[in-house]
Amino acid sequence: MSQYPPFRNRSWLFAFLLLLSGPLFGQSPLIPTPLSRQYSVNQLRSDFRLMRRALEEAHPGLYRYHPRDSVSRWFDAAEVRLTHPMTELQFRRAVEPAIDRIGCGHTDLYGSKAYVKYRKKHPSKPFPVDVFVVDEKLYVRENRSNDTTVRRGSELLAVNGLSAGTLLNQFYQYISSDGYNQTFKPFVLNTGLFGSYYALAIGADSSAQRLTLRDSTGTVRTLTFRMPPGNLKASADSVEKRVIPASKPRKPKPGKPEQKEEETRTLTFSERDSTVAVLKVASFSGGGQRAFFRKSFKTIAARKTVTNLVVDVRGNLGGNSSAATRLVSYLVGKPFQAYAEVDAPVRQVSFNRHLGWKFWRFWLRNFFTHKTSEGTFRRTGVTGLIKPTTKNAFRGKVFVLTNGGTFSAGSIFTSLTKHNAPDRVTVVGRETGGGEYGCNAFTSPYMTLPETGVQLRFPLYKIVLAIPGIDKGHGVLPDVPVLYTAPAILSVKDLDMEKVYELVKK
Repeated sequence: MSQYPPFRNRSWLFAFLLLLSGPLFGQSPLIPTPLSRQYSVNQLRSDFRLMRRALEEAHPGLYRYHPRDSVSRWFDAAEVRLTHPMTELQFRRAVEPAIDRIGCGHTDLYGSKAYVKYRKKHPSKPFPVDVFVVDEKLYVRENRSNDTTVRRGSELLAVNGLSAGTLLNQFYQYISSDGYNQTFKPFVLNTGLFGSYYALAIGADSSAQRLTLRDSTGTVRTLTFRMPPGNLKASADSVEKRVIPASKPRKPKPGKPEQKEEETRTLTFSERDSTVAVLKVASFSGGGQRAFFRKSFKTIAARKTVTNLVVDVRGNLGGNSSAATRLVSYLVGKPFQAYAEVDAPVRQVSFNRHLGWKFWRFWLRNFFTHKTSEGTFRRTGVTGLIKPTTKNAFRGKVFVLTNGGTFSAGSIFTSLTKHNAPDRVTVVGRETGGGEYGCNAFTSPYMTLPETGVQLRFPLYKIVLAIPGIDKGHGVLPDVPVLYTAPAILSVKDLDMEKVYELVKK
């Protein structure tokens, strides 16, 4: 005979079966997931205050573009929003706009490891269309739904009642860029991440999406799309904002195939004009770059007809800055100084146990850093003159192609080349996403907040380029601007190269 009363015994059994059957019947399990787990106000504020203290103590460019009182006011406003328990994603939505306003493209928040791992296995529902941005308007690039009446090039006016302008304003709060630059943000969205940012900023786990579209005839329709389950596209946190590479090469991001070396760096000769060679450098990350440059310029020198060189750094998000300055040395005819300063405000941070790359940072601060008269800590050997490469150097006309994705080392290359050979170098395209006078980077480890596990990307050095003028908080502006329309993007026209051929012909 049982020692427990029958009713109590059955209640325990019923509760146990309910716990097991919850997921089977579509009910929320009792064990919270990284998406549903809520953190207390004390936990949220503890993480936020640690993050704020770290930024105020050691971020090299926290007040580079905005005064201290403005930054403090943004932080205060973010903490005021932490008044009730939140999930990790809600916490990030509450505080990330303050991070974005700093004006540092190397400073950003990322999901915790547990959150990213969960999202890989349980991706958010796919967005019915792929969208791109032109002049602050949204257009359909690819129809992923079963409704064949949705045409490429249709303007997306609203999603679930939120206008395109409202959506862009929301998304831009989660994309950090250098200074006051506004070309980097749409570039990020145009890499196929519109649906990911929608999931990050708004949420995309509902069973349907209502899209208001205007087609080429001017007809406006609102269509409802039922979202099928499945993994059509990677989830928000498996690809979100990871288009920005770290100062050191990182592992390929989920949902983003690793670029092969032959895709990131190529040399071709124009069949249209025998005087034109095209050197495409899509990234300064990875090995073999010195050998590639050496071989490429040797090949160019052997072609006596080549008098015009196009260096395509569109979408070059950076990487190894020494590779960027190496390429500059082939194009300028005199010694040049790359950096006026590469300085950290402190040698040792008080939050060291929460910050990654400990071994690398130990060697860096103890053996490759010296204290300046201003009290900062400068990377050793970075402010000296760099000699131009003389063997097989190119001394003809140079056209540098840029866009909002020309960032970090890509922007450093553009700025140094333009300022050190202004009579021969013409920048064609759009304003670079990276700053003309430098950025905050060189070493950018990740800081893990102990309560939520949210990661903060944290640059340690302020880079100031040794070029004349005043930093106005923008990227390198093109000498010859080229604007794209929606039809040009859909037809995959290279208007930048067309402009180069036009300039060469003149």
